[in-house]
Amino acid sequence: MISIPHNCTDCKLCEKICPTLSIDIDKKTINNNCIECYQCLAVCPVRDEHTDAEILGPTIKNAVQPFDFETLLQQRRSVRIFKDQKIKKDTLIEFVNHMKFSPSASNTRALEFTIIEDKNTLKAVNDLTISALTKTFKHGVNWFTKPLIKAFMGSTIYNEMYASKTKFMRKAAFDPNMICYNAPALILVHAKKTPTNMPESDANIWLGMAMLYAQTLDLATCTNGYIINAAKRNKELRQRVNIPDHHSIFGALLIGYPQTKYINRVDRPEPQVQFI
Repeated sequence: MISIPHNCTDCKLCEKICPTLSIDIDKKTINNNCIECYQCLAVCPVRDEHTDAEILGPTIKNAVQPFDFETLLQQRRSVRIFKDQKIKKDTLIEFVNHMKFSPSASNTRALEFTIIEDKNTLKAVNDLTISALTKTFKHGVNWFTKPLIKAFMGSTIYNEMYASKTKFMRKAAFDPNMICYNAPALILVHAKKTPTNMPESDANIWLGMAMLYAQTLDLATCTNGYIINAAKRNKELRQRVNIPDHHSIFGALLIGYPQTKYINRVDRPEPQVQFI
């Protein structure tokens, strides 16, 4: 638990900013509702790195300008052709460690990470994913289920499901490495799912941040939802990558050095926006 500093000046900044209303400066107490988000440490004028292990030092002025960030966003692309070059283990560990500053939806910090480098295991993930999803598509979208899906979900949904099945089956037949794309590493983001936390949202936030951070390190990334969907249906896949039984996989990030350079920035459609 966080404590009130002995030299507290009663400015009550921490009390005002606390999202769980846990701090009472008049009583010099912090109750058990504290979620250790450290908002209070970030604003406290009398805390310092010499007395609080969590504090890294004073805030550094942000040097990243809007143009820099926009350019980074425009340059980032999902890469599926990687160099046959391993990423140093220290680089991968440092990458995940630095990502601890990523925001979260629930502040439980429950995400765990499994980094797969072994080529045989990556091949197994690739093949088990294709096998699991092929089975799902064949059993879920066929002549027998067609009238049921149309009756309960509508023709539009059925057509979308059939198109998705056709696209997947065609690509799997053409490219047996369509899941892992021979990437040198795969980062699986997993956690225990409980009624009080939001690991899926936390993982999605982490993935978005991680893809941008990787870009600054000249690393290429590609998120893979197929692996997540297959892991829900295939116990062998989860066991092969040592995911605990009480955990679910919420994110899968292929990472490596890009074989191809993208030399042009390509525009995208403007999003639909409404004000209320």
